[in-house]
Amino acid sequence: MIPEVGNTKHFDDPISAGLNFFKDDPLVAQPGTSFRYSTHGYTLIGCVIEGASGAKYVDFVRQSLLVPAKMEQTQTDNRFAIVPYRTRFYEKTESGAVRNADFLDSSYKIPGGGWLSSAEDMARFEVAILNDKLVRRTTRDLMWTPLKPSDGSTDTYGLGWSWSEVKDHEVASVGNIGGQQGTSAVFEIVPERRAGVVVLTDMEGQPAADLAREILKILVAAPES
Repeated sequence: MIPEVGNTKHFDDPISAGLNFFKDDPLVAQPGTSFRYSTHGYTLIGCVIEGASGAKYVDFVRQSLLVPAKMEQTQTDNRFAIVPYRTRFYEKTESGAVRNADFLDSSYKIPGGGWLSSAEDMARFEVAILNDKLVRRTTRDLMWTPLKPSDGSTDTYGLGWSWSEVKDHEVASVGNIGGQQGTSAVFEIVPERRAGVVVLTDMEGQPAADLAREILKILVAAPES
């Protein structure tokens, strides 16, 4: 069962609440046979993190990622909290008029879309991952390696990271694209050039990925210093 768009119910335990949405659903495919992206897959990862670390998911992420990367502006979304500089969220109607986006309480999917951040903090994340501050280099490279489904299909997705080539340049990029009510976001890294870009918008359905890719092309085309 997938929550309706505009979910308004707040959950204090995002992992157990998130699992309850799909724990009784049948498998879409046998593990390893094909690739299907799912936001709720990250809830499952959050559950694994809690079991392996003995800590709450949010606490583990804070201590293992946010603190070493110095991401001081990043926190879980909570509609009851006073968050300095929290943006408003917008969408466009079919006629092109801008209006407030449908309300969303993301507490049911914190691992897969319930974090608030800034472009500066996401850039700090890119720097930290490039400098091996968060995970070992071998682990990072494994995360960046596209999976090979047993059904023989072509896939460009690794462990939470998507791989692609920068058009007209013989370099590869890794990153991710996301969007939900009132937001559109993307970050990409070109490891070979140690370059990265972050684009965050407060408008649902905006072409953040296209803008990010154009900026990345400029960075890649620039002479290496």
